[in-house]
Amino acid sequence: MNAEQILQTEPKLLMEAAIAERVRRAHPEHIHPRLATSLLIQSLEGREILRGFVREYIAIARTAGLPIVLGTPTWRLDRLRSAENNISEDLNNRAVAFEMEFKQEYANVLIAGQIGCKNDCYKPEEALSTGEAFDFHAWQIERLTQADFLYAVTLPDVGEALGIAQAMAATGRPYLISFVIGKDGRILDGTSLEQAIETIDSATQRSPTGYGVNCCYPAFLQASELSGNAAGRMISIQANASSLSHAELDASPSLKSDSVEDWAERMLDLHRNPGIQMLGGCCGTTGEHLKTLI
Repeated sequence: MNAEQILQTEPKLLMEAAIAERVRRAHPEHIHPRLATSLLIQSLEGREILRGFVREYIAIARTAGLPIVLGTPTWRLDRLRSAENNISEDLNNRAVAFEMEFKQEYANVLIAGQIGCKNDCYKPEEALSTGEAFDFHAWQIERLTQADFLYAVTLPDVGEALGIAQAMAATGRPYLISFVIGKDGRILDGTSLEQAIETIDSATQRSPTGYGVNCCYPAFLQASELSGNAAGRMISIQANASSLSHAELDASPSLKSDSVEDWAERMLDLHRNPGIQMLGGCCGTTGEHLKTLI
């Protein structure tokens, strides 16, 4: 099966758990203020830091006999930030090649070419318009097409998400669109998931393979309130360890986490109904969280 078939039909896939956040806590000197973990692949030390976390997650997936999705460390590696930091090499493509090496260690790996929104992922008022988003993000998207699929994460606004989706659709590659939602279950711009899915599906020549949410507690995704179509299109969640709101987390001086048991129970409930297949962690999660999902 190709990547799109696997994403649509595999009963359960693991996703990684918050590598950027773990690097921030364990190796703060290696987090770039504008590029996050993207520069780690330029040095032997940086690559070894990334390999340590990735191999921990692969070992969990191998023990369970499950596929695992690994995201490229390219969340902020857009054209603007690359130019600001005088990056002349194709670091996006190099990041894909780096992640692809893990297929030699575990065949059941899918690589997601990962991008984020242009500005603050918690401030939808800073989002690009649809046309601006297409123009801005196409540069990076084109450089990630050697990945198994394209993956847009931490999107707080449907307009920018649509522009990204249109740029991804133009590549012919499978792609996923993942939103940040609040405690009310809505995308941060106030749009319901149902309306966002309908908008993007109807305005793209090739619809996303599926949709997801990330950077939210699993309880924020209110499965019982999703319509049949929206429920069927939701295939991934990378959930925070804490049930605090984004504003509360931003204001906290220390890492926050609810019980791993509660997190796991809610994640597995979403796997059972509405049948979300791809399960992973976002801020505050570690391998201990992934182990509870197998």
